[in-house]
Amino acid sequence: MINNHVSDLRKQIDEIDRELLELLNRRIKIAIDVNVEKKKTDAPVYYPSREAYILNRLVRMNTGPLRNEFIRNIFKEIFSASRASVTPPKISYLGPEGTWAHQAALLEFGNASPLLPAKNIPEIFNEVEYSTCDFGVVPIENSMEGTVPQTLDRFIDSNLFIAREIFVPITYVLAANNKIRFNDVRKVYSHPQAIAQCRRWIRENLPNAMTVDTDSTSQAAHIVRHSGSSVAIVSALAARLSGLRTLAGRLEENPNNVTRFVVIGRLMPDRTDNDKTSLIFAVKHRAGALYAALKPFSDYHVNLTKIESRPLKKKAWEYLFFVDIDGHVEDQKIKKAIAALKPHTVFFKFLGSYPKTRQENP
Repeated sequence: MINNHVSDLRKQIDEIDRELLELLNRRIKIAIDVNVEKKKTDAPVYYPSREAYILNRLVRMNTGPLRNEFIRNIFKEIFSASRASVTPPKISYLGPEGTWAHQAALLEFGNASPLLPAKNIPEIFNEVEYSTCDFGVVPIENSMEGTVPQTLDRFIDSNLFIAREIFVPITYVLAANNKIRFNDVRKVYSHPQAIAQCRRWIRENLPNAMTVDTDSTSQAAHIVRHSGSSVAIVSALAARLSGLRTLAGRLEENPNNVTRFVVIGRLMPDRTDNDKTSLIFAVKHRAGALYAALKPFSDYHVNLTKIESRPLKKKAWEYLFFVDIDGHVEDQKIKKAIAALKPHTVFFKFLGSYPKTRQENP
């Protein structure tokens, strides 16, 4: 039996919902007008610097109880609906459906944009370079395993820019096509990396099961759909898309495992008040060369937030350095630091300046 107070509160919610619907439609109508004007000058519909400005402004204004992460998720879907009301951009991502790259694409572009799975990272770059797709989503580094070589290799020969970064916490669930007792599980399907990251949980909770490697967690989910005594270790998204029941969550041993994805596109975003710049360079193979290359960042008070090396394929025992710095390439101190860096390099590639993304806790 619902008391009168609850009925009154529900009436208030109904009225707020009506107002929200009216305001959302008003916002979409204005967004349509903006996108019509953009088309006159061939300006992109997806505008990451503007979206970052809106999200950061709303988070600063937020007094709760709605958490900041939910504000970001809600408005990402509003942005997606706004773009879909005109011509939504086509997005290429590392497939198949249910992968972490798919989740990253959904986080950034929402459900209203066409998301097209690609077989590999070079294919994503090709799709964007040849305008088959407007943007691509590729992994660039993992907090446990470092940079993704295929992505950096492709950047070296590409004219595309990084337009945005997306952080995806890597968390696994145990999924099956029905409710099953752990002692009755005979096989655990998953990608070898996922199995390795959940080895302790498997040992402690599935003592009678053998592990079976698959090409992807999505493939594991597909296999388990047709099995009554097997389970899969997959993402929550892959489980949902495959119609599987989630039996347990948070199986991974390291709760701080995060993959950073980047959106690649043909244009560089405008400057905001909170940007990041990414570079790749190689230095001469001699003592002090790296110190000389990095010194301009200190001289011009530029914060170096990341540096990682990887072998230069063309010569043995020589290395490329992947660097992130705070700021935008249009900032005067960044311009001066890069100008002073270049004479100390034998190879230099600017990957892009783009809005920083706040990394939420997993």
